[in-house]
Amino acid sequence: MRHGVLAEPADLAKHPPTGHQLRNVLVVIVVLAVLFALLAPLAATPMPVAPEFVPMHQSMLIGSNLLTGILLLGHVHTSRSWSLGILTLGYLFTALIALAHMLTFPGLFSFRGVLGGTSQTTPWLYIAWHALFPLFVLGYARNYRRPLPPHFMRLGTLLTTLFVCLLVLLCTSGAPWLPTLVEDQRFQPVYRWISTAVLALSLYALWKIVQKRPRAVLDVWLTVAMTAWVFEVLLSCLLNSGRYDLGFYAGRVYGLAASLFVLGAVAIDNIGLHTRLRDTFDEMLETRARAQWQSLLGSVLRQLPDGVLIVDRHGRCVMANDQAQHMARRFEHAGTGKDAGGGPAAMLSLIGEPVRRAIAGTPFRDAMLESVASNGRRVFTVSGAPLRDGAAELAAAVIVLDDITERTEASAALARALDQTRYLIENTPLAVIEWDRDFVIRLWNRRAEELFGWSAHEAVGQRVDALPVVHEDDAGKVAMAMGRLIDSATKYVKSTNRNRTRDGRTLCCEWYNSVLYDDQGDIDKVFSLVLDVSEREEAMEGLKEADRRKDVYIATLAHELRNPLAPIANAASLLRSKQLAPDRIEWIAQMVARQTAQMSRLLDDLMDVSRISRGKIALRRAPLELGRLIRDTLQTSMPLVEAGRHQVALHLCEDMVWVEADQLRLTQVLANLINNAAKYTPPGGQIEITLDEERGTDGNEAMVRVRDNGIGIEPAMLARVFDAFVQVSSASHLAQGGLGIGLSLAKGLVELHGGRIEAHSAGPGHGSAFTVRLPAIRPPQAPGTDEQGSGGEARLRKSVLIADDNVDAAESLAWLLRSEGATVEVVHDGAAALRLYDERPADIAVLDLGMPEMDGLEVAASLRHRVPRPYMVAVTGRGRKEDRAASLAAGFDEHLTKPVAPQELIALLKHV
Repeated sequence: MRHGVLAEPADLAKHPPTGHQLRNVLVVIVVLAVLFALLAPLAATPMPVAPEFVPMHQSMLIGSNLLTGILLLGHVHTSRSWSLGILTLGYLFTALIALAHMLTFPGLFSFRGVLGGTSQTTPWLYIAWHALFPLFVLGYARNYRRPLPPHFMRLGTLLTTLFVCLLVLLCTSGAPWLPTLVEDQRFQPVYRWISTAVLALSLYALWKIVQKRPRAVLDVWLTVAMTAWVFEVLLSCLLNSGRYDLGFYAGRVYGLAASLFVLGAVAIDNIGLHTRLRDTFDEMLETRARAQWQSLLGSVLRQLPDGVLIVDRHGRCVMANDQAQHMARRFEHAGTGKDAGGGPAAMLSLIGEPVRRAIAGTPFRDAMLESVASNGRRVFTVSGAPLRDGAAELAAAVIVLDDITERTEASAALARALDQTRYLIENTPLAVIEWDRDFVIRLWNRRAEELFGWSAHEAVGQRVDALPVVHEDDAGKVAMAMGRLIDSATKYVKSTNRNRTRDGRTLCCEWYNSVLYDDQGDIDKVFSLVLDVSEREEAMEGLKEADRRKDVYIATLAHELRNPLAPIANAASLLRSKQLAPDRIEWIAQMVARQTAQMSRLLDDLMDVSRISRGKIALRRAPLELGRLIRDTLQTSMPLVEAGRHQVALHLCEDMVWVEADQLRLTQVLANLINNAAKYTPPGGQIEITLDEERGTDGNEAMVRVRDNGIGIEPAMLARVFDAFVQVSSASHLAQGGLGIGLSLAKGLVELHGGRIEAHSAGPGHGSAFTVRLPAIRPPQAPGTDEQGSGGEARLRKSVLIADDNVDAAESLAWLLRSEGATVEVVHDGAAALRLYDERPADIAVLDLGMPEMDGLEVAASLRHRVPRPYMVAVTGRGRKEDRAASLAAGFDEHLTKPVAPQELIALLKHV
């Protein structure tokens, strides 16, 4: 080992220079002095303007200073030296300010430089640069006792960068208090005075470096750098006359040469230091290897995961590693005789015969040893082999114990997991099929047997494509999926296709195929899970059909609602004319009433279908004579029948047939059937209406049949004609409007009455028949008579307050009530309604719910506490059950949904 190498410090700031290095430094300083002596008299000689010189010089200077700082930073991290840390920041400062000097040099990249500024920016940056770097050198020359703090370099780098940015900002801002240094490319006297001060500071820094003790390698290189620094200040700042003269160029070349010299010297010293460190490290490794080799075998034996015992020729344990000691604790009381309670000896006594064979020269392996202690059962395998000395004589035996408890338990757990996997495969609701790279089926579980019909005995061993399980129309799709699975690196492919069963049924199945590869990357087997999604697909098709019908319904609803709006809009235009005859006004009123009734009927039908589907519709049952109801309904539908020039045959049984039903709802059902017969029968057709009473197992039934000789119904549509929003496509040209919900509404209403409705047709062109069956009742003992209205109509002599933000709706309702004798006040928001009521209380308040300022609920909640309290009626477009409950909770007496039939509202208000 070369102790002299280890004694040498590895820090450039501490490593002493050699005599050869001192001689080299002296030669360089002499050369610099001679060149300076030659250039000094010519420093003021004008030279051509060469702006490209500045970026070339500055770029090289920036790069050399950054590299020097990086090399020094490695020594900083090693030695934590204050001196090296400060000097490293000095080179970082020099690189940054040199970059700023280049970017602000006028005329270089732009008229005022990239960073902007004035003509004084670069002289001031140059002065600041050459005045501050000697300060870093002076900081390096001091002696420090404490190590560098951990975050000094990070914080110092940040502060140095910020300081340079501040200098750049100060010099580019054109501060008025900065004196002029250069004018017309000529240096001013103040520039000479400041440069003289900078020169004095540089000489002082050079003197401190020369006087520094103990002297290090880095000190002699800094002596050269500071000497060149002094020569640069003399040539560039004092001896020349301005920019672009010999001193300007020569001084910068001096600075660059000194920087490159220091960089090269530091790099060479780094290489030398690293070489010495490597040699030292190699010697240390060699020495440590010799020292560790002697204890290597013992250390390995102690740290082996297996228990190791060394037994001498007499069977005594002479060495046991840590693991063997740990195992022996489980055998403290397992020994016999003198070995009882003896740890490793007790353990050896349990395997005495194999140990004696090993001592005799016969190796053994995998003998079993088991221990049972309070913390569980452990299982060990024991192996042994004889040890011989150099003379080939038996010296001892080595016994190795391997704890295989976890391995044994893992094998048992694996066996249990395999059993569970087999059970899950056999009992999973998915069909499980496994086939190899040759497409031969290796697994076919019970669900696969149930799904496809072939037993496992029939399927296993056959090619998967030999069984006709794939629907012939989906063969191409399946081939593509299998191609993706086999011909690429895909490990998983999902496909949906139709499959055939053994008995010829068609199923829609989802196949989840996973590929397992062997060690060579070839396909080993494919594992397929098959899920029968036939019911789901049928449900999806049903949803798609329902969605299609919904779209058709929305389009039809929009069309049907626009139809009444067109004549109403025309009526509004006609009413603006002041030359209408009274009979035309009456005609317009009747037309508006008809169209409004049509819109109301559409909305009522739609609401009824929704209520029936949610079970929210209530029937007002009473005994009805069905024959009279049929005649009255037919009279209502006669305009449509006469428009089609149809002949109607009415066949009623001789005895009256009574049912307990809601007259209004049953009229809806019969009117719908008669109107459909009139609409879907070509002109001049035959319509037959029959009423009969039949005896059934559960009592008598009233049967009403409406038959026509119209276009008929396709057999495929018979099961769907009662679905909501369904219209027979072949009859769409005869529909005369409608939403396709009439038969659905009729079916729901009949079923609410405990009856049923059926459709019959021999096919297109053969007409159709609809039969309604209802439970019949006995005739009532005292049948009531229709109520007759009084001979004279009572006048509505009440004061009414109407509040509705829809001006047309409010004013038209006011005119209607005034025509009935009421005194009416109209406002269009809730707050105005309260103010008007406070001034002139009304008997009745008709309020819309959605109004500005205050809504109808807030107005009602306020009016319910007034004295006198008005009778309050909500007239709104909100018709849900929740809206009605909210109205009653707010204090309304009635809740009517727009559009309200005028006579219904008048009749209600007359009874207040």
